[in-house]
Amino acid sequence: MFPKWKILDPRMWLNWLTGQIQAERRRWILWTPVPFGTGIALYFSLSAEPPAWIGPLLGAAALLAAVRHRHRDVALFPALALLLLAGGFSVACWRAHSVAAPVLAIPTGRITLEGRVIEVEAMDHGVSRLILDTLRWPEQATPDPAPERVRIRLRRGEGDWSAGQRLTMAVSLMPPPPPMAPGAFDFARQAWFQGIGAVGYTLDRPRLLESGPAGEGDDRGGDDWGDRIRFSWSALRHGLTQRIQSAIDDAGIGSGSGAVAAALITGERGPVAPDLLQAYRDAGLAHVLVIAGMHMSMVAGLVFVWLRAALAAIPPLALRLHVKKWTAAGALLVILAYLVISGAPVPTRRAFIMNGIVLLAVLFDRDALSLRSITWAALAILAWRPEVLVGASFQMSFAAVYGLISGYEALGPALGRWRRAGRSLWHHIVLYLAGILLTTQIAGTATAFYTIYHFNRYATYGLLGNALAVPLVGFWVMPSALAAFCLMPFGLDHLGWRSMGRGLLLISRIARWVSSLPGASIDLPAVPMAALVLFSLGGLWLVLWKRGWRLLGVIGLAGGVLLYAFHRPPDLLISGSGGVIAVRAADGGLVFSPGVREKALRETWARLAGQGGEPVPWYQRPDAGLACDRYQCRFAKEDRSVLFLFRPGGPATACPSSGLMISGLPSPPGSCPGVTMIDAAALRRDGAHALRWRPDGIDIITVRQWQGRRLWSGAQRPALQADVDLSPK
Repeated sequence: MFPKWKILDPRMWLNWLTGQIQAERRRWILWTPVPFGTGIALYFSLSAEPPAWIGPLLGAAALLAAVRHRHRDVALFPALALLLLAGGFSVACWRAHSVAAPVLAIPTGRITLEGRVIEVEAMDHGVSRLILDTLRWPEQATPDPAPERVRIRLRRGEGDWSAGQRLTMAVSLMPPPPPMAPGAFDFARQAWFQGIGAVGYTLDRPRLLESGPAGEGDDRGGDDWGDRIRFSWSALRHGLTQRIQSAIDDAGIGSGSGAVAAALITGERGPVAPDLLQAYRDAGLAHVLVIAGMHMSMVAGLVFVWLRAALAAIPPLALRLHVKKWTAAGALLVILAYLVISGAPVPTRRAFIMNGIVLLAVLFDRDALSLRSITWAALAILAWRPEVLVGASFQMSFAAVYGLISGYEALGPALGRWRRAGRSLWHHIVLYLAGILLTTQIAGTATAFYTIYHFNRYATYGLLGNALAVPLVGFWVMPSALAAFCLMPFGLDHLGWRSMGRGLLLISRIARWVSSLPGASIDLPAVPMAALVLFSLGGLWLVLWKRGWRLLGVIGLAGGVLLYAFHRPPDLLISGSGGVIAVRAADGGLVFSPGVREKALRETWARLAGQGGEPVPWYQRPDAGLACDRYQCRFAKEDRSVLFLFRPGGPATACPSSGLMISGLPSPPGSCPGVTMIDAAALRRDGAHALRWRPDGIDIITVRQWQGRRLWSGAQRPALQADVDLSPK
């Protein structure tokens, strides 16, 4: 042990840090996605759009520092990290500017629109959404600015359309909506990176244009080879989805098995009924519906085993060919086809890259290092689409895989001894089931915080659900799917799809049963961003280093959990329309003002409060301090009061003695001396407001402030003052 007086010596700690970094030099490469992703996160966290030159300038400075200190590991490591951070920042900035497209400024009302279908998203109950480009606005003035791509929601029974067709329809358009509360999901940012400049819905049935560039309202034969390929693959996916669903549904296999089977093959989860989808989530089986590592690994393993057995059974080929390499090449081609057919979502891309690296290692007689493969997968995805970093798919997918790889890396020796301890059939069965339980526990623990952050819900019986369902996926569902593809050239693929459907029917019954158990899911309030960041950094420190100092990551994990535990949610929420307010009761739940308007907003606020999307009206919670009539509500807390006017025509109202007046009325009420006013104009300009009481006033943050002056926010006007003095008089 060091003498006590040396504990405060900075040189001792510097030497210790240098020794740790040098000892872990072989694992530096595993850290490359972390500073790269940090640079991306830094770009998205800024409150104003940064100049494009900041990232390259910072990168050049970091490169010079790395060259200068290339022989000093303690300085080289942070210089390389700063270089990667600058790279991530620059990539995110470039990507945001490269996808820039006009965004509709104000709602249009009824307007006629012509456009080419580039994507069809099937939803439940026969409803679908279309994304259109190459737009025209016949017989009407073009909106200014005119969006180049729009997303339109169709009503039930308004046709079965496919990519490449050119349609005309009467629609109502509006700009991509801002978040429903500060910190809520930002659809406007997502739409910006998808190039969507407006969203809306149809007012009459779409019509196929009689003539287009390719004739008969079809643009699929245009001169753009990229569009040709894209539309052909889209038509293939759409046709395969319908083929799978028809084969299963025509056989009378119920419980939405056809839609679930299509989700496992083509990635189209829209037709899955919402109640069934929620049952899968509450049973801890949501990953079954996402084409990710489990599915890709099962397909690669099955193809590898079957193809190797087939080639080994042919003596001339087995004697002349390197069967193992040929089977690896065949498996690589199959998972590439699976990637394309699935639409290449983020988890599937990650799973393809990792499995591809393993198969390439077999081809070139190299060892596949698992943590290195996920490192390259993360870097490739972030460099290609940096915006996915802030999405649930990327975070949960990589959290699960990092947890699994590092967990099995630590438990590998013990598992190897258990595997060699017995050779009986029962021993292997027990070991397989134990592996499922262990995998579920590790993945569930690694993704739990991210699940709560994105969905405000946690499945408590995930172990039970996976122990029952995963063997069915591996031994019944996925082999049946591969058999269906093998039978497709002979027109007998319906046999494989029906077998797959029956397996999924059993899995769906398991999901419904597990989700119906008492306490199967827990609703939890929103996780603050700071807690998620601290938890993520602690987790990465724990899994990426190998020596004892990795345990310092537990401090980050615990710090993230403590930040969440002591986080104080807003005391009052105001909708951007001025039609809804919600106040926080003593138990943390939200109590809502009267009315049924803005149902989606009420459900979102209730979900963020940990109430499972069930809004509680004011009259059910008289203890919350909210009292309402047909025209107004009053809320009192800590010697201050809030007056909320939401319906015109009410009697004259006395001003609150001290506090806040909120008016969602078109014409502002009279002024109240000494009372802060938030009127309808401020709400329309700044979006939803979140208020927190403090001893000397009230903190106010708006959606406009939270979004900042970014490319996707359109913020050009100053927001409401965030710090208002509302102390008792």
